[in-house]
Amino acid sequence: MKTTKQLVADFHRGVCYPEVSGFEILELLDLRSVLARQEDTLSEEEKQVLEEADSLFLEAAARLYASVVCVADLEAIRKQATVPPSHWWWRLEKLARVERIAS
Repeated sequence: MKTTKQLVADFHRGVCYPEVSGFEILELLDLRSVLARQEDTLSEEEKQVLEEADSLFLEAAARLYASVVCVADLEAIRKQATVPPSHWWWRLEKLARVERIAS
């Protein structure tokens, strides 16, 4: 089983490559949800790495969303997985729209 530090590093590494397949993006979304459930146990270093990864994730939201919609219905997956509203990373369609408006 991976440590929290390894999971944070995996998430950070994953968001550095937004051009991967939609299936890999879905795995990143799941991984971020795992990390959200562990946020209270993160060290200061892990929190900083996660914050940086979240920033990279937000910058790439449109590309990430484009990859996901090629392989899955994101809304249906959110409903099936009962993703809580606080897990903003699962709302890629909204994040992508905000990114386009800001550009």
